[in-house]
Amino acid sequence: MFRSRLSLAFAALVTLVCIQAAFVYWGSARVNVYTQHSRLASDILSELLELSANKQRLRVWASQQLMNAGASSETRDRWLAGMQASAARLNELAHRDLAVWTEIAASDGSAVPAEVTQLVDAVELLDANIADVHERLLRLTPLERGAEFSAVWQELNQVFDVTRGRDLRELVNGAIERQRRTVPVARAATERGLEALRLKAIALAALTLAAAVLMAVHLNRRLQRPLDRLLAGTQALQAGNLDHRLALGSHDEFDRVAEHFNAMAVELQQHRNAAEAARRRLEDAVEARTADLRSAHDTLQQIDQRRRQLFADLSHELRTPATAIRGEAEIALRGSDKPLAEYKQTLGRIVGGVKQLAGVIDDLMLIARAEADQLVMRPGEVELQQLVADAAEQAEALGALHGVRVQLEAQDGTAAQPVHVHVDADRLRQALMIVLDNAVRYSHAGCTVRLGWRERGEQVDIVVQDEGIGIDPHEMPTVFQRFHRGRRARDHRVEGTGIGLSIAQAIVGAHHGHIGIDSVPFAGTTVSISLPKSHGDQAASLEAA
Repeated sequence: MFRSRLSLAFAALVTLVCIQAAFVYWGSARVNVYTQHSRLASDILSELLELSANKQRLRVWASQQLMNAGASSETRDRWLAGMQASAARLNELAHRDLAVWTEIAASDGSAVPAEVTQLVDAVELLDANIADVHERLLRLTPLERGAEFSAVWQELNQVFDVTRGRDLRELVNGAIERQRRTVPVARAATERGLEALRLKAIALAALTLAAAVLMAVHLNRRLQRPLDRLLAGTQALQAGNLDHRLALGSHDEFDRVAEHFNAMAVELQQHRNAAEAARRRLEDAVEARTADLRSAHDTLQQIDQRRRQLFADLSHELRTPATAIRGEAEIALRGSDKPLAEYKQTLGRIVGGVKQLAGVIDDLMLIARAEADQLVMRPGEVELQQLVADAAEQAEALGALHGVRVQLEAQDGTAAQPVHVHVDADRLRQALMIVLDNAVRYSHAGCTVRLGWRERGEQVDIVVQDEGIGIDPHEMPTVFQRFHRGRRARDHRVEGTGIGLSIAQAIVGAHHGHIGIDSVPFAGTTVSISLPKSHGDQAASLEAA
């Protein structure tokens, strides 16, 4: 299996790299030991020379003290402190050197050199020697006139050079001589170790490189053929030949890759078929959408036609009172002076025309404010029965002009409890009168318009039901559109702007209510205005609006 071969090749490379890393680590540790020994030998030699120099300076100071030549105690203490520091440093360096040689002896199976242990022994005598010298120098006084200098000087040399019966000068000088010989030897050993480490590292690196090159060549030859087949297959798929399949027979991982490739080709072929089917469905959807857009275009044309009809109706509604006003004024100004009563009658007719014109303008302004959410409401607690009764009374006067009877129907007889709503009484009465006006005007003479109300949970419904011309079903969705008038309405009554129900809907919506219409052609129309009952939070919300 190719995977096994690849794993063995990588394992061999990793093993060679680990061997090389281990050898380099071992060699570097070995060289580091020699380097430490070389550095320690150099440091020990420096400290021994410094110690000998300070001891010689103390001898000079002692001779000056004996001869009363102005030797200061500060100078003595400085040299003594230098000797103590050198002794402490030598003690540390000697033990570190002993540890290094112990490590070397353990790895080589050799013995620790005798001069290393001798140096440790000599260093251990330094502290006692420095203490003896310190004590003797503290007692040293200038010689009296005629005193024997040589005897005192010999006694001082004995203190300086002999400790515990051993000649310390010989030990120190011998150690200095040995360290002078050891420093170049240690440096040479370090250089030899570095050279050996470099040569062996190069040899191992060359071996690793050769093994890597051989394995790369073998794996490249083994990979080339299946990769060429796979590349040819991908190029065939890219060219659109989804029937292309890779040959099997290598019985390794590339066989499984070929199997997956062939399965992918089958899936791509299936997806292509599915895409073709989806494209056909999309074309059908586009055609359907085009038909919808065509229908929308037709609808927009109808809306544009209604807009033109609207401007024509508005022109008529505004021109009629304006023409009447102008005509009355021209008649009044024409000819000679007229009696005062005739002028008053003319002005009265002008005022009526202005009121009619102002009413149309007010309706237009109310719709504009409703669209801009600027419809001003002045809510208050209103008894619903009284408001409905007032509206019915006004509607009766209007119905009398058209021969239509307006009938007020009470809920559950006369014992119904009063119901209060938090509304703008004038605005709600205006909306209710719009509904009643439509019911009266689009009813035939002799018909009855019924007005009533009913409670429904937290809602209260005001219902206006007429026996008029009704509304066609296809026109029901557009009854609240501004300036829209149905075919039956235009045939029954030519005048009108078609904005009444839009105004009523805006007023009811501002009260957080709902207005709905249900109609049967030639049988009549029922309009229902639903309002929430009076509550504190609803009242606050309405006042905020």
